[in-house]
Amino acid sequence: MRPFASVALLFLAFVTSAPARAEWRDIAYADMAKMPLMLKKVDPQRVFVYFYKAVPTQRQPKLPPDLKLQVLTGGQVIPIAVGGDGRFDLPLREDWIDAGAKVQVNQPKGQVAVSFTLNARVPPGTRMSYGQLTECAPVLERGIKEMAGLMSFLAPRVKQIILKFDKAVPQSVTLALPDGSKKVWTSDAEGLVRLPWEPDWNSDPVLLSAPLTGIDPQMK
Repeated sequence: MRPFASVALLFLAFVTSAPARAEWRDIAYADMAKMPLMLKKVDPQRVFVYFYKAVPTQRQPKLPPDLKLQVLTGGQVIPIAVGGDGRFDLPLREDWIDAGAKVQVNQPKGQVAVSFTLNARVPPGTRMSYGQLTECAPVLERGIKEMAGLMSFLAPRVKQIILKFDKAVPQSVTLALPDGSKKVWTSDAEGLVRLPWEPDWNSDPVLLSAPLTGIDPQMK
C-alpha cells in the first residue's frame, strides 16, 4: 500500500468529451470535507497539514481561466476563491454534511479534477525521541478508527514509517534501547529509511545522520 500521509485524493475527474460551453458539476461536500473534519477531532496539535487543489486533467495543459468553485447548501451559494496555483480553502461545517451540501465547479467534463493532499509535518533537527519522530503514526491510527466508526476494530494499523532524506548521500537512523543496545537503519538509493512502528520505543532516543526532508506513515 502506498504511503498514506502524502496521498492526493482525486474527488472529481471528468474524462469524457467536453461540450462547447461550461456546466456546473457537483461533488458531494461530505466526500471532500469528512477527512479534514475528522482531523479537527483527532489532531489538535496539527501534526498533519492538508490542502485542496484544482488541477487540469491530462487532456488539458493548464486550468481554465474562468474556473469557479462554490458550495451549494440549503439554497445558499458560497463562492470559493481559487488561487493562481489552483489551491483553495474549503469551509468546513458538520451541518453542511447533514444538509447534503454540494461543491460545484463550473467546468465541463474532461477539464478539471479536484484533489486533497495530506502531509505529515517533518520533525526538526537530528536528535529526538522515537515518539517525537513518529508522532504522525498514532494520530493517523486514531483518525482511521474515527472514520471507521462501528467497524473500527477492522481498521488498518500503521506498519512502518517512511523517513525521507536527501538521496545524494547515504543516511542513517540510530535508536538507543534501554539495555544499551542500538538499532541502526540505513537509507536506500532513493534516500528512504523504512522504520518499524513500535510504540514501546516511544521514550527511546533517536539520532538522525541528517535532518529529514519528509515523513510518511505506511499502513499494513
